[in-house]
Amino acid sequence: MKYCSLSILADSTMVTRRRPRCPSRRAFPLNAPPLACLAALLVLAIPSAATAQQVLASAQAGEPFGVATIEIPLAAGVPIGSLPPLRVTDAQRRVFYPVGQEIRQELVPPSERPVPEAGQGRLLRRVGNLIREITSKDQPTEETIARRISFLFQGSEPMVVALSDPSGVIGEYQLNPESNPASHAQLLNQWWSDYTAAAKSRVDAGDYPPWVETYLVSMLSGRLHLPMPAWFTTESEAGDTLVSTLKLMAGAEQATEVMFRQAALGQPLAPDMSRMVPVPAAPRWTEPIPIPNTANDNVAIEPLATRVPPECFYIRYGSFENYLWFRDLSEEYGGDVSRMVTLRGFRSPGTKAIESQLNLQMNQLSRMLGPTVIEDQAIIGRDLYLNDGATLGVLFKVKNAFLFRTSLQNDRATRASSDDAIELGDTTIAGKTVSLLQSADNRVRSFMVEDGDFILVTNSETMARRFLEVGASGQSLATTSEFRLARQLMPIEREDSLFAYFSPQMLQGLVSPEYLIELRRRIDAKADVTLVQLAKLAAAAEGAATTSIDQLISRGYLPNNFSERSDASGIVEIGDSVIDTRRGARGTFLPIADIELQNVTAEEALWYSQIAASYTSRFPHMDPIMVGVQRETVFAGSDQNATVERLAIHAEIAPWSPAQYGKYAQQLGPPTRVAMQFAPDDIVAVQAHVASEQLGPPTHLFAAIKDSVPPSPDDFDGLIQTYRALKQLPGYIGAWPLPGVIDRLPLGLGRGTPVGPGMTRLIGGIYRYTGGGFSVLSFYPDLLTASLPFLASIEVEDAAQLRGRIGNLRGSQLESWVTNQLYQRSATSSLAGADFLGMLSRQLRVPPAEALAATQQIFATDLQCTLGGEYQFLPHLDQWQSTVWHGTRPPANSPLDYSHPIMQWFRGGQFTLTQYDDRLVVDAIVDAARK
Repeated sequence: MKYCSLSILADSTMVTRRRPRCPSRRAFPLNAPPLACLAALLVLAIPSAATAQQVLASAQAGEPFGVATIEIPLAAGVPIGSLPPLRVTDAQRRVFYPVGQEIRQELVPPSERPVPEAGQGRLLRRVGNLIREITSKDQPTEETIARRISFLFQGSEPMVVALSDPSGVIGEYQLNPESNPASHAQLLNQWWSDYTAAAKSRVDAGDYPPWVETYLVSMLSGRLHLPMPAWFTTESEAGDTLVSTLKLMAGAEQATEVMFRQAALGQPLAPDMSRMVPVPAAPRWTEPIPIPNTANDNVAIEPLATRVPPECFYIRYGSFENYLWFRDLSEEYGGDVSRMVTLRGFRSPGTKAIESQLNLQMNQLSRMLGPTVIEDQAIIGRDLYLNDGATLGVLFKVKNAFLFRTSLQNDRATRASSDDAIELGDTTIAGKTVSLLQSADNRVRSFMVEDGDFILVTNSETMARRFLEVGASGQSLATTSEFRLARQLMPIEREDSLFAYFSPQMLQGLVSPEYLIELRRRIDAKADVTLVQLAKLAAAAEGAATTSIDQLISRGYLPNNFSERSDASGIVEIGDSVIDTRRGARGTFLPIADIELQNVTAEEALWYSQIAASYTSRFPHMDPIMVGVQRETVFAGSDQNATVERLAIHAEIAPWSPAQYGKYAQQLGPPTRVAMQFAPDDIVAVQAHVASEQLGPPTHLFAAIKDSVPPSPDDFDGLIQTYRALKQLPGYIGAWPLPGVIDRLPLGLGRGTPVGPGMTRLIGGIYRYTGGGFSVLSFYPDLLTASLPFLASIEVEDAAQLRGRIGNLRGSQLESWVTNQLYQRSATSSLAGADFLGMLSRQLRVPPAEALAATQQIFATDLQCTLGGEYQFLPHLDQWQSTVWHGTRPPANSPLDYSHPIMQWFRGGQFTLTQYDDRLVVDAIVDAARK
């Protein structure tokens, strides 16, 4: 095909488009965006689905970047989000930080359109459109009329750029930049608006920490002197101090992201480091709840607990076989038990990282020898920050100390000889020689301490010392009255496959100033390590010759006051690794228990003092938590996949103080042995014994759903939509004894119109049955009539306030609905992960072959497809996709072969919750299919 050139001058900017001869021409729409007045009009005629008829373009040179925009109007408006994003490339690699955006215009609603002439049903259609407008709030109010891509560039020479999208190449354009400061500022502000909006969309859609988006927005804002978007600078709203503290301790992304943004902006958590003050006081904890002496008499305690410090949690397996069961269960889901419930956008490295740090990896030989040398074992520790560096260890009671010690020492010697960065030696703790296997970055940190038949392998020097002190003093977890009460409530005769106990001392330790202030500091340290990794990528993408952190700061890739710390720690590079000088490498930070907090800044002291005051006044003591898990095989067929294991989970908080839990503990009535009997085809059923002034005396509320296909959760949006969705829900709700609140509704709304014995029809099409002390509501009278013979209040053996059950969803009508809902969430995250990998190439110019490795450097863990596939790059489409998509995007609905993790094993379950005056009890039974 022969080409000619068409050049049109507009806004003093020359834009050249190579195009086929005899193109078709179309006029630009009259309602074009204002940019049309400043740009050149080009005629395109590319024979593909991506063909655009016209292009508007403008380019302005500037420092440190010029800015350009290219806009492609559409012949007709299309639904928002229906077009793929534009991409821009150039052979000279002068294009940086591109962003695509849809240009939208408002749709004229039926109520604002000219009234049509009567005849041929036009007026009736007009009325129908008006009704739809009023009743459906989900109707689109805008449409896309053009696509725009904006980008920064270096230099002022002419440049040729190519536009494309996943459907193909759109065209090549030559831009001749001009130098007009006013136009440059206008285009830069437009680009910034598009860029920050796109970053916010990725943050909302992603299932991974939004560190790359956060860094790019903050770095470009600083270098280009552009205002931060409102969504970036708005911190989490001031809320309940106790809740925000719990979020921080739990590592909630909402809490850590605020700190990451502060670090990216160069706003340290403790800005005034000249005012150092003493460590603030901890909350004034009250005395523990008195426990009757009878709770401490004649209680059997396992020997292993006599070597556990009281300030540690205690997770006991009881036997090596139980440990293997739990480990195999974890291994079935990639070493992370949480993957049984859902997949996240990134893998949790916690369990494997700890095993590697302690050098306690399992092999076939240890599987064989374990039962012969290990009598009992448990995991103990001060916290469970597995993804950042926990304070924990594994405690063994051994049958043959010599054989066990020799095996461990051989493994440690092999590890040290295989890696020059790892050293094996001895150290002295509490006057005793202790074996220490370690690396400078704490990637490996393993103390092996022996005390008679007990051996502790831990990453914490503090825990190793306390283990020896407890052995000498006898002041162990086993001697505390709370633990002895736990063993009275959950005796060792239960033979739990797993028993977990979280002591009040351990929980109080998490709220201590030493823990919370250091926790904030290490989140800041982790952010700094990540920022250095991202800054190095950004500098390399722009071709900047930077070799040090100081250079990254001076050139604007890191904020000016980067990594200014109150504890004098900082960030250093060791080879390709970036580590914190005090804490080591991300993922294996120095245990918090081993960090001595000597003084703090005034800001840190004020922050913590508010937390301490809140706990002192509202939550003055911690209640111990205990959990036991028992297992049995309930069905094993000839097929290995047919094994179903029943897990009986018993949990208690005892002693328990309902008063300090406020309203959450005051909504339930007294424990009762009365339970509701439901219809056999109710696949989901819940009930609660509640105390409410509105309902009158304590009342049983209950609800059930039939095995059916419920409406989509999206349907429950807006009053009318929610009403429609509820009408599709085949279930019922009710109360017993008969509450009078419905009958007391004004205007007789609760009485309705009689339609049969005990049955009335209320306003809105709701049917109500009253009789036998029951009041039951449903949209389906036939369903209600069929269920009534089974409804009854019966007496059961156990007392409870909350009860619930979910039947086996396998093979049910509900299975496909649940699977599809879980699939939609996973598909969104899977697509966001692929978009993230593409963003690394477009924004930071990471070659596709290096994108997965770069992701591991950024997050210190691996990105994973939430649909269970593997991400791969398709060169011919210039995009990432997952191997399970079978296309360029995940299917709209779940494929027939898709199975969410929870649906692979869940085979039904039930639970009860009982709140007594002095303890809270939860019992659950879950049937799980094992691979």
